[in-house]
Amino acid sequence: MTRPALRMCARCERTTEEPVLVHEVHAATGPGFNVYACPDCAVHYPPQTDALDLIDSRTHRRSRLTLRVYKLGADGTVTEDRGKLEILAGGRAEPPPRTSAYPPCACPRCRTRR
Repeated sequence: MTRPALRMCARCERTTEEPVLVHEVHAATGPGFNVYACPDCAVHYPPQTDALDLIDSRTHRRSRLTLRVYKLGADGTVTEDRGKLEILAGGRAEPPPRTSAYPPCACPRCRTRR
């Protein structure tokens, strides 16, 4: 014998044995949770939308990462501004080459250490 589902209604805050799923809360850093309502209160909630339906490939923006590089003085003020670097991600990244070792770094800082 299975127990009936017992949930609290998010609107009237009473427990119900006939919960209706009215909303799914997604979390970026962990598991989300579901919001339930009793059958009488469920009609007051708008219909659920699928998160994947909200994504339109024509309006999809490229991911952007902006790095600002600077030095701070002991008092917290910027003493040297080295500018910013913007990285745009679009589509799939190229896979690393299949070699036994990666080539050495060619940045100016590493080239002076050789």
